[in-house]
Amino acid sequence: MTTLGFVVAIGLPLAVLVGVVLWPERIPPDRTVDAIQRRVEAETERNRARSRPPRR
Repeated sequence: MTTLGFVVAIGLPLAVLVGVVLWPERIPPDRTVDAIQRRVEAETERNRARSRPPRR
């Protein structure tokens, strides 16, 4: 019975620690490669529109 207590007292917190350290964190949707690429392209388009000379 004492051995079971040690396994629970040591093993359970260790398992939780390993799970927290190794579990992958979800990437927020606005931090993905596709989202960043869309923002960069949109910003580039805005800058191109601003830098064009006015039409005559």
